[in-house]
Amino acid sequence: MRLGVNYTPQHETPEEWGDILVKMGCRAASFPGNESMPDHVIDAYVKAARERDILIAEVGVWDSPFVPDHAQAEAAAAKAKAKLALADYVQARCCVNVSGAFGPIWAMCHRDNFGPEAFVRVKEYIQGLLEEVKPQHTYFTLEPMQWMVPDSPEQYVEILDAVNHPRFAVHMDAINFNKDPYTYTHKKEVLDRAFALLGPRNIRSCHMKDCLLEPGITVCIREVPIGSGTMEIDYYLEKISCLDPDMPVLVEHQQTMEEYQAALDYLKPKIAAFS
Repeated sequence: MRLGVNYTPQHETPEEWGDILVKMGCRAASFPGNESMPDHVIDAYVKAARERDILIAEVGVWDSPFVPDHAQAEAAAAKAKAKLALADYVQARCCVNVSGAFGPIWAMCHRDNFGPEAFVRVKEYIQGLLEEVKPQHTYFTLEPMQWMVPDSPEQYVEILDAVNHPRFAVHMDAINFNKDPYTYTHKKEVLDRAFALLGPRNIRSCHMKDCLLEPGITVCIREVPIGSGTMEIDYYLEKISCLDPDMPVLVEHQQTMEEYQAALDYLKPKIAAFS
């Protein structure tokens, strides 16, 4: 496993970016550049990563081509094409996005995210994206989400089979399968299902987070700093350890550099135990 961050620290040069990650203890990262950069700058980041043995795990899209506003939807679709092309150019392990909300906020819950029509539109969109970009070195992947396709390991298999493309693969963010009281209290069983079903389907990158069910009479599962929640982190890492030895495990959604460092320091000895 290669521990890293889905986060770009402040830096002035690609070399400084790489040096900061090495100092943090990272061996993987999301790509810090964007498609509007000149090729020589993008190449400098690739070189800095290679020279420091930092695996470029992901290029993130993080937008929805299904939002109701037509102009926003078109812009999101164009952004995804550019990001997938960038991921292919830098030979990232994957380009990742959520499938995208059908409401006004790209990643949020909306009633139209559910049902057979949404599934078909997601399938057709991914097929069109891959046909247009034709990646040769990377894979397009979906991060699972609690309220959009795919919201379970079983639905991930369904969308993989429906798209049926050799460059459509898996992004594992197992915490996002914890979407209700049952999955929250049966995390090991969810992890067993997820890796049994998706482990053979080419997992390209993994996110690491933590969560906590707040007390109360309504359901509120919120993300918390790694190590302060109830995610079965050791069991999750054990499952990941059975995959590619270079599998990236990226920490995300921390608020400060200090929080990222604390999360990395918490995970390092756990990951070392599997090496």
